[in-house]
Amino acid sequence: MRQTDRPAPISRSVSGSKPGAAGFTLVEMILVIAIIGILVSITIPALGSSRETSRRLKCLTNLKGLGVGFAAYMNDSKELLPRVRPLHDPNSGNTNDSSLLDVMAQYLSVPSPRRSDENNPNSPFISSEVFICPSDRVGRDAATNFEPLWRTNGTSYEYLAGYAMVLCEQLTVPDPQSAVSKTYAEPRWRDLPVLLDNDDWHPGRKNGAPRNALYYGDWRADWAGSIVQFDSQDPRLRDLICTMVVRYGGRSFPGCN
Repeated sequence: MRQTDRPAPISRSVSGSKPGAAGFTLVEMILVIAIIGILVSITIPALGSSRETSRRLKCLTNLKGLGVGFAAYMNDSKELLPRVRPLHDPNSGNTNDSSLLDVMAQYLSVPSPRRSDENNPNSPFISSEVFICPSDRVGRDAATNFEPLWRTNGTSYEYLAGYAMVLCEQLTVPDPQSAVSKTYAEPRWRDLPVLLDNDDWHPGRKNGAPRNALYYGDWRADWAGSIVQFDSQDPRLRDLICTMVVRYGGRSFPGCN
């Protein structure tokens, strides 16, 4: 009788693992850790950039909401912008002009910014979301313990038209509100913001001012144009003054025809 052939026994590793299985070598583990480190270094900045993009979009949405308030106000005021001082004018004796915030609150049906302690004029503000740019997170003033600007002034934004009205007042223009409003209505000044971020909070922009702005007329919210960066030597500044002070203000100014 022929003996039945039997299969050769299967060898097993000491550890009990399946045949052919092998663990990572030290070099392979180091390589995997290095790859993970590279991926993390790429991902974290991208996440930070994504968060800032989200904050900026919310900031734009808030400005657009304020634009709704401006449009409603001007509908009741014969197309005139609010005659109030800049929100952060250091020469006004008050770092916050609550009158504009009160006007906007009225037309947006939101509470006006208020001090957290009514008996303490230096206490932080409590403000509705529409007055706050989410990128306004850390201030630059040690005297305020680096509080966000909205916490010390009630809002993150600046009323650029207010500066124009102050200038007209200084140059004895009889009706600064009308002169400035008519200037803004001219198509050539469509890139002059009414409101804008009060600091450079959006550093991701390569060219131009890293700020958001609200524009007259269509009340669009977008990047602030280069016009907000002009200095005393920029011919656009003199042209702007001539438009407000001479053309619509009825006053003379050197260099204006």
